[in-house]
Amino acid sequence: MKKSAICLFLIVVATTAFGQQILIRGSVDFSFNLANIQPGEDYSLETESKQDGVRLDIKNLRRQAYWRVTVSKSDINWDNNVKVYVRRTSSGNGNGSLWGCSNYTQIRNMPQTVLQGQGALNNIYLQYKLDGISLSLPANTYNTDIIYTLYEQ
Repeated sequence: MKKSAICLFLIVVATTAFGQQILIRGSVDFSFNLANIQPGEDYSLETESKQDGVRLDIKNLRRQAYWRVTVSKSDINWDNNVKVYVRRTSSGNGNGSLWGCSNYTQIRNMPQTVLQGQGALNNIYLQYKLDGISLSLPANTYNTDIIYTLYEQ
């Protein structure tokens, strides 16, 4: 029996010049078991995580400061045919506002801005999608770190 697992591990990196914080809670784990695949079938080329599996909080900002969040990935053992995407599924709550990342954005190995906002927010939920999953991938455990960085502007 061939078994593949794809795991995403979340790492948080935050700038701390003024004590601001970005907190990530939750995790994403995509596991596939080939026992239920019939001869001639393949996996769907894409799969999504739960809509509320990962929660992001923005805290300890200067009063109503503007901020931005970048995301990147750092591959540990990853197949380049598998693409990772993220989107936010909520606008959070608190005394702030945010924009960006309402549609899926591909996470690359170079940082890119995905969220921008003003003020502190809690409970911004994130959903992940994998594209390029196939039985042609060698059986293995694939890992990549997802890195979020908060910049207060």
